[in-house]
Amino acid sequence: MTAPEHSPPPIDLPTVAAAADRALNRVAELVRGIPEQSDQALPEWTIAQTAAHLTGVVGAYIDIAAGQGSPYTDIRNVAATNTELLARVTDRTPFLLAEQIQALRPALAAAIGDEPDGYRPGHEGVPLLRSTAVARILGEAVVHGWDIATAAQRMWWIEPSDAALIFRSFLPFLPRFVHPENAHGVNARFDVRVRKFPEARAVFAFRDGHLTVEAEPQGRVDCTIVGAPASMILVIHRRIGLWNPISRGQMVAWGTKPWLAFRLVSLFDPP
Repeated sequence: MTAPEHSPPPIDLPTVAAAADRALNRVAELVRGIPEQSDQALPEWTIAQTAAHLTGVVGAYIDIAAGQGSPYTDIRNVAATNTELLARVTDRTPFLLAEQIQALRPALAAAIGDEPDGYRPGHEGVPLLRSTAVARILGEAVVHGWDIATAAQRMWWIEPSDAALIFRSFLPFLPRFVHPENAHGVNARFDVRVRKFPEARAVFAFRDGHLTVEAEPQGRVDCTIVGAPASMILVIHRRIGLWNPISRGQMVAWGTKPWLAFRLVSLFDPP
């Protein structure tokens, strides 16, 4: 299987594997150092539950990278699979959660092995590049690390190069997560860029509510959005809104319809 014409370039597998390994180690040590984990990290999960969820979802992407498929057989019902995976993690002391996250690192290395990048069955059996699956592991570790650190009032630095890789990992999934109602009748083109990382750029081309993701503009663009790496990732994951990074100069928008920047996130339906 080959990538569609004009699609963003693939991610380098060794580079993203090293980044994912570092991120898993960081979040494991973060979890190990939080003695009280009952505070809410997300509306539906405590710190402990968020760490337990991380082990399940990372394990799913390791399975994809290894060619074993994905437990997510219905992408529109991710919550049910998350609940099932969460229930499997019964040892939830800080030490044991940290050890389970650390155990994902050799499992990831074994799944990657010496094989080159290539497509494997992903969610719902849809082919997915192994490098993209590993980049999603990086994204899960970095963003849920931010959730946990924020809840525990700990520092959590998002490495700009990691943020650029995470942005690129989202691109193959976006057409499947278009919000059918919010995007209905939308005809607009967004040029979205991560500041200082030219490879982390894509055009989101909406036509009658359907989305095509292009590596570079193949036509006029209505709205260009440029964001600092960490801010871009937190906005995409709906951890923060646009107003704060815009007021701080961390995100800017321009074009014939710059106001469309405030609609972009709403055009997607989060899993």
